[in-house]
Amino acid sequence: MNDHNQIASFFTTNQELENYLFYTKYFSDMLSRHQIDSGRLIYVSPSAKQLLHFRSYDLYGQSLYQFIHPDDLTFVKACFQEKANESGRVTYRLRRKEGDYIWVESQFKKIADTFSCPTASGEECFCVTRDIGEYKTAVEDMRLREQKYRTLVEHAHDTIGILSPEGHFIFLNESGKRLFGITRSDEVIGRSLIAFMHDKDKEKITNFFKNSWKIEEAVEFQDLIIVRTDRETRDVEIKFIPTHYRERRTLQVVIRDVTERKKTEAMLQQTEKLSVVGQLAAGIAHEIRNPLTAIKGFTQLLKDEINHKYSQVILQELDRIESIVSDLLILAKPQVSEIERADLLDLLNRVITLLNSQAILHNILIKLECDEEAIEIDCEPDKLQQVFINFIKNSIEAMTEDGGTITIKVRLRRPNAVDILFIDEGVGIPADRLEKVGEPFYSTKEKGTGLGLMICQKIIRSHHGRMAIESTVGVGTTITVTLPLKHGDRLENV
Repeated sequence: MNDHNQIASFFTTNQELENYLFYTKYFSDMLSRHQIDSGRLIYVSPSAKQLLHFRSYDLYGQSLYQFIHPDDLTFVKACFQEKANESGRVTYRLRRKEGDYIWVESQFKKIADTFSCPTASGEECFCVTRDIGEYKTAVEDMRLREQKYRTLVEHAHDTIGILSPEGHFIFLNESGKRLFGITRSDEVIGRSLIAFMHDKDKEKITNFFKNSWKIEEAVEFQDLIIVRTDRETRDVEIKFIPTHYRERRTLQVVIRDVTERKKTEAMLQQTEKLSVVGQLAAGIAHEIRNPLTAIKGFTQLLKDEINHKYSQVILQELDRIESIVSDLLILAKPQVSEIERADLLDLLNRVITLLNSQAILHNILIKLECDEEAIEIDCEPDKLQQVFINFIKNSIEAMTEDGGTITIKVRLRRPNAVDILFIDEGVGIPADRLEKVGEPFYSTKEKGTGLGLMICQKIIRSHHGRMAIESTVGVGTTITVTLPLKHGDRLENV
């Protein structure tokens, strides 16, 4: 009989028990016999010396219950006294001779009192008790490690999950809820990761899962796109790590959201480009100004020899060219604002007059609609004219050969702002390209630089205004500019 955990259940007669007790000195487990009600020890094997540092005769006649930890005593007594339990197993703390406690496990069997102690009465228990301190320590260490790991996983910045070999979620941490746009992890448990992949990546991930049972090392994918439950997309990197979870082969998945990082990298690239363009712009502006000064000077000398009306238009346009050249320096360094009071409708009419001839050549009508006779606004007139010219020229270029109408609507917003709408009947801008309009070096035109709208946005922001673009392919585009009427006012305050 070598399985000590089952020994107590093998005895059917007292003779068998006596024979077994004879050999207890050879075992490390402590064998004992005690009265259930009082706990009085009737027999203790010599191995008590090894387990509790007491000699057997030191314990004989004493109550087992006085050595049990107070917090465990009620529970242990209940196990021994339970009428339905003829045998069982109980874990508790037992005090050693030095006063410290150790964790032990006792397997017990109730027996009748027919020999060992003729004067005893009531039921008795035969126990096989072993030290499980190392086991308890190992279990506690494992529990603490598991708790630390779970805490680390739950609060990790990256999404961490457990997948079946077929790619279905078994577990998902808190970051995963934010990534997939859900409120509870169980919304994705049982669903396949493939269901959240962008169409362009589904085949790649599907092929991976088909061969996942062969994978022995971590496999990483980059430049993937996750589609959230709200249809938003996220750029991600995914790493699959073979592992085991609850005694089955699984895959640990680590998903890193790199959307913001890619945006930052793109901004850094644009900043670098703008830095180079800024240096070039400063040189170009300097080179253009020299011949422009000569042209302007000779035009002034000849203005008496040509129609005054024409010479005035030429000089005005030369001034505007000079101003536009100066605006190239916006890319190189900030400019000093010169705010003045101007009539917004007058500025728009000047621009319409300037571009009317170009519009007529393309069979396009430019019309201005406003219920007011004049709208005074604090602004930099030249800068606003540059914005308006840019918008109208873009509209003309977007119109088809059949022409059409460009409508400019001006509406006062109470108490202190104005909306200016530029509405064309052009080809429109697709939705996927519309969100990028205004970014440096991005243009919908074949030969565009992408700097025009960027400078317009910068000018509008310098006036504390805002710009919005709406477009429908085949219908046209509407650009709405909202400006405060007084310098220093901000739209959120008006």
